[in-house]
Amino acid sequence: MTSTRRNDLSVFKSVAGAGLFMNTYDKLMEYWPSPYETMEIQTEFGVCHVIVSGPEDGETVLMFHGMTSNSSMWYPTIEALRDFRVYCIDTPGDFGKSRVAKRISTLEDAVHWMDQVLDALGLAKTTFIGHSMGGWFCSNYATSRPERIERLILIAPVATFLPVPFLKFLIKVYPAMLWPKPDRIRRAWDWFCKKGYSLPPQVMDMVISAYTHGRSQLPVVPRVIEKEAWSGISAPVLFLVGDEEKIYDAENVLKCVRETLPDSEVVLINGAGHCLILEQKSSVNEAIRRFMIKARTYK
Repeated sequence: MTSTRRNDLSVFKSVAGAGLFMNTYDKLMEYWPSPYETMEIQTEFGVCHVIVSGPEDGETVLMFHGMTSNSSMWYPTIEALRDFRVYCIDTPGDFGKSRVAKRISTLEDAVHWMDQVLDALGLAKTTFIGHSMGGWFCSNYATSRPERIERLILIAPVATFLPVPFLKFLIKVYPAMLWPKPDRIRRAWDWFCKKGYSLPPQVMDMVISAYTHGRSQLPVVPRVIEKEAWSGISAPVLFLVGDEEKIYDAENVLKCVRETLPDSEVVLINGAGHCLILEQKSSVNEAIRRFMIKARTYK
């Protein structure tokens, strides 16, 4: 079990709180659908916890989770990648098992951190999958290091194509982070999801524990990436968004993606909000699986 250390910029308010959170993380990992192992990667920004799944000789995939979350949240999506060697990275500074040595504060920091992750894994080039903030991390990296992108799958990336709705976040989400109470946290995450959907209990337990005991050490602010910055991207791109997305209008963002990346594949997931990997697991997994196999066929 990972514990806080005095020389870390801990994301937890106390050692006891960290222990309670780690327990919910480990319980959520019981839902991981296939055998896995864990490893740690040393970077300038801290020691990164990594969940490794899939055949050792499989083509590699890196996965980056959303903000105020961690890699355990990928458990519904791993089924779509059963033939691949998948590395799910806990972002240092967010609510996971990575330990922070230096905050990721700028766009350049984010690129350098991901450079170091790839280098530590011995990967010159690989497939990237990111959800929400993880999608922005992947997009920021892809436009800076297009030569290292084999494929790019973006699942409702925050900012990236359209501005972050800070006023909505201020009203709907920030109260749960600043004054965390279980009911307040549930309301915030219910807002993220499609109408009438609530997170599975095992996920909600982890989220409540994270908000209750955590304090983010990830100050980098995601922002819109200019259209011209995407011009160097030659890798296949898949963009997924739910029809009830809350961080931007789904039709508007699809239009923007089509204009920016005309060769990309865009998929509207019906009956899903921002948590589409949970809300519509089968549809999301089908789209990812189809895209990965097609891209492999045409390599």
